[in-house]
Amino acid sequence: MKKVWTLTVVTLLITVAGAFAAQTTTVRGDYLEARSVSVYVGACHAQSEVVEGGREATLVWNIHQGEWNGVSLDNLTVVAVVTAKKNLEMDSESRRSVLYLDTETTIEQRAALVNLITTKRSAVVGEIASTKIEPIEFTKQDLKYELRVGEMLSLSALRNPCEYCTQPHEVWYKPLETIDTAVVGKSNIYRYKDTVLAVTWNRSEPSNNIFVGRFVM
Repeated sequence: MKKVWTLTVVTLLITVAGAFAAQTTTVRGDYLEARSVSVYVGACHAQSEVVEGGREATLVWNIHQGEWNGVSLDNLTVVAVVTAKKNLEMDSESRRSVLYLDTETTIEQRAALVNLITTKRSAVVGEIASTKIEPIEFTKQDLKYELRVGEMLSLSALRNPCEYCTQPHEVWYKPLETIDTAVVGKSNIYRYKDTVLAVTWNRSEPSNNIFVGRFVM
């Protein structure tokens, strides 16, 4: 009986240790999503965009803390530009994306980031058409977010002061990523041009096309 009890205790300790180890692989941080359609707008405007619009999005994971495959990802940012044949809200089958990784990342961090996204968020980004290494600048100050990815992408966004500042019946989309509390915002500058996905845009007028929040993978 004593031997069985000892084995039970050892098994329990191994299980607890394994659960603790699994917890340490959690990756968390700030998330920003910019859509090519207004996410917060009146009904008529939303319906006019839903069929032909909303086929592109920029997803930004600004990692505060975490590791994957034993590699630290603290303070790194990964950006995905995602497109589909139809509105992203309706089309998860044809999604294709480009992943952008910072030039400051190591070879090990790049491999870990790509594996993290393809393992945890494959349904969100779809087929990864290309992975590119570019200088990434991401800053968050109070309500303002700034993103620059090489010469390809520029985004300047301002989130609403609180989650209660919008009318729920006028928020027509959900973030593609699972985040704790989605707060909508607007972009003042949103430009993208690259050759991989053959899509470009330049939204220089304010648009209510932003979601922000915090993510956990």
